[in-house]
Amino acid sequence: MKEIRRFIGIFILAALATAVFGQGMTTAGMNGRVLDDRNESLIGATVLALHVPSGSQYATITDADGYFRIPNMGVGGPYTITVSYVGYEKFVRENINLSLGQTFRLDAVMSQTPVALGEVMVVGYRFAYDLFDGNVTGTETVVDEEKISTMPSVARDLSDFTRLTPQASITSLGGINIAGASSRYNSFFIDGAINNDVFGLADNGTNGGQIGISPFSVDAIQQLQVVIAPYDVRHGGFTGGGINAVTRMGSNQVEGSAYMFMRNESLAGKTPTDDEAVERKKLDDFSANTYGFRVGGPLIRNKLFFFMNAEIQRNETPRPFNFNQYNGDATKMDLDALVSKLNGYGYDPGGYGDVISSLKSEKILVRLDFNLSDKHKLMIRNQYTKGASISPSRSSSSAINFSNAGIDFPSLANSTALELKSNLGSSYSNKLILGFTVVRDNRNPMGGNFPYVIIDDGAGDISFGSEQYSTANELNQNILTLTDNFQIYKGKHTFTIGTHNEFYDIYNVFLAQNFGVYDYNSLAGFMANAPAD
Repeated sequence: MKEIRRFIGIFILAALATAVFGQGMTTAGMNGRVLDDRNESLIGATVLALHVPSGSQYATITDADGYFRIPNMGVGGPYTITVSYVGYEKFVRENINLSLGQTFRLDAVMSQTPVALGEVMVVGYRFAYDLFDGNVTGTETVVDEEKISTMPSVARDLSDFTRLTPQASITSLGGINIAGASSRYNSFFIDGAINNDVFGLADNGTNGGQIGISPFSVDAIQQLQVVIAPYDVRHGGFTGGGINAVTRMGSNQVEGSAYMFMRNESLAGKTPTDDEAVERKKLDDFSANTYGFRVGGPLIRNKLFFFMNAEIQRNETPRPFNFNQYNGDATKMDLDALVSKLNGYGYDPGGYGDVISSLKSEKILVRLDFNLSDKHKLMIRNQYTKGASISPSRSSSSAINFSNAGIDFPSLANSTALELKSNLGSSYSNKLILGFTVVRDNRNPMGGNFPYVIIDDGAGDISFGSEQYSTANELNQNILTLTDNFQIYKGKHTFTIGTHNEFYDIYNVFLAQNFGVYDYNSLAGFMANAPAD
């Protein structure tokens, strides 16, 4: 009756689904077969997987054909695998590490021992481990913790690590094109909850991407997986690539680190050129600083663990301008008179000389892991990312652009995920993931509200006023993710019944040129209050 009720509950959940999309992978698994030294199946042998750092245990027994499966295992390791059966020597395998989405194949042959209940422990003499067997479900790349920690990374974002996928390329705007598809056709999941820019405005395809920040600190990521054209029913919802990331978890040992990454003009090369007659010069002063720390450990040994990561980013980029290189007709005295006239309207256009663009962000991630029992594991994670980009308008040899014609762009993303993994005996397992993400992108003009004005100035132009496309530009997103996969194991076969749902509540305002745009043939005409053209 319990099994019947369980199946009814799964089918009701599937019937309530309003939309089915792709889903993210968050775990690994293990399977194999246990035989005796006469090549006969051992029925009811106990298989125990121990995650050494946290003391988490995953256990099952072999079926009538000697097969076993352990799903919903945490990635990484090391694991110690023990296979035991009355009257046989124990089979032990140590230092096993699991990759995201991997099903580790382990076959064991056990020998009889004359001491039926002896505690002698030996390492089994037959072991099969193959990543390229029937458990692989398509082309994929896994970036583990070691690679994330040791690979050079300039931007410390997702694109630095997806480069390991041969089918991936990075665009000039930071987009990740996989298998020739735009980054907007990728799916990006953190701990199984969707975290890509579902509205499709960010070039890099992730939340926060409109202002150029990543949705999480790479120091909080344990493993990253990129899948292309998988044939596992649990993957899908993309035509480019599926990008899955799982965050770090705490263990029985208190561990942590602090870090700082710094770049400036002294650590960069000189201006590039292919013309030997052009002198290469040192870059103007700039700074790109990132500070952070992470810490994890036990709250209750073998039972409850915590992990926390915090990171601060502060970037400043100078945009110099030499007025002597301006090709227009206006003089500095003319521009000063223009500023005085605009001040008389109660508007400050800002300066037209050197400006500085800035990008800053704060990221905080907190994760809790509960070993509820040997059958049930619960994870709760929250990621808070707040950023702001200030992009003043900059002048050039062909244009005088007053700085307050630039963009002030704050962005906020708050993502929470809950995952319940249940191994229900040797024949069933279930994984439930709930995710809720809040995104707030509110693009504004710098300075006060004012019409945007363009003045012809001979070989140049003069521009000031509220940036044309930022006067009413707001995007609010609330995204709920619900995923449940129930698996049934019969001999060599695995049957998956599940549902994946994404519910969107999106509010978008976009009114271009909200205060109007005016063109003038000359600066003298504007100063004389002549009608706009």
